[in-house]
Amino acid sequence: MNRLPDRVQNRLILLGVAAVTLTGLWLTLNPSAFANLIILALNAAVPIALAATGEIINERGGLVNVGVEGVIIAGAFSAVYAAEQSGNPYGGLAGGVATGALIGGAFAYVATHGRGVQVIAGFGVNMIALGLVALLLLMIWTTPGFHLLTSDALRVPRLRTPWGGISWLVPVTLLVAALTHVCIDQTRFGSRLRAAGYNPFVTDAAGIDVYRLRILACTIGGALAGLAGAYLSLDYLGSVTKNVAQGRGFIALACLVFSGLDVFLAVGIALLFGLAEGLSLWLQNVPWAKEFVQRGGGFLFLTLPYVSVLVALLAFPRLETLSKAVGETYRRSE
Repeated sequence: MNRLPDRVQNRLILLGVAAVTLTGLWLTLNPSAFANLIILALNAAVPIALAATGEIINERGGLVNVGVEGVIIAGAFSAVYAAEQSGNPYGGLAGGVATGALIGGAFAYVATHGRGVQVIAGFGVNMIALGLVALLLLMIWTTPGFHLLTSDALRVPRLRTPWGGISWLVPVTLLVAALTHVCIDQTRFGSRLRAAGYNPFVTDAAGIDVYRLRILACTIGGALAGLAGAYLSLDYLGSVTKNVAQGRGFIALACLVFSGLDVFLAVGIALLFGLAEGLSLWLQNVPWAKEFVQRGGGFLFLTLPYVSVLVALLAFPRLETLSKAVGETYRRSE
């Protein structure tokens, strides 16, 4: 009997976990509460899914940007600043995307032409973003560590449903993931990108500019991480803090590592994280948990999303399908 590929096994495991979890919630909750929880989950999954999709594009080309957390933070700050300066939430989204693209492109230039160590450069992005955003929050708005949007009109409008508002970035995120999968697997750009990540020397010898491919891929990946940050500040939270990402960048990295750069599997894990986060928020507002929350139990509920990632890491066998030359410094022949 032929054994199913690991990628297929992981997708089946994910579907099984989702089916069991959703069935249990459906039997436990009333229809209105269940629908509200699903909306919370979808909204919470957006930044993880966007950042993971962007990093998959990076790593397909052979670059590892562990500075995703920093890009999200910088994108969130830039989005709020741009929105308040332009008076338009969509101007803010554009500002977050532009900031992410700029950081991603700069990182790629350091990793290619500068021949920098990618992991160190990525941690540098995280440290700079954490320090710079905290400083700018104080300098621009004189608030230590946080800033609320000056008007609700600057928040991205949501699609209204009988159970609550759902972000229009939810379908956009799913569309971006689907297009990324098609682009990587079925286009000439995608085949060249995979070649650059698998064997940059042979790719270069074939007349393909590996540096340009990697810089372009990392710029696109940075733009998606910047959009994830903009979504957090202009839609999901309505504010920006010095640590607005709260580990979402690192969770996005975990999603893509054990997904083996499978976009659909990475987004599926992001949705699992979103469900756990939605559940943690919902539990803090149910009547029977009120006393427990007042005694500090709410902090325990907040750990659920991160525990769900650890459970996923244990449940899913790690896929050995990362790009062969990922993370390695490539020196182009002159």
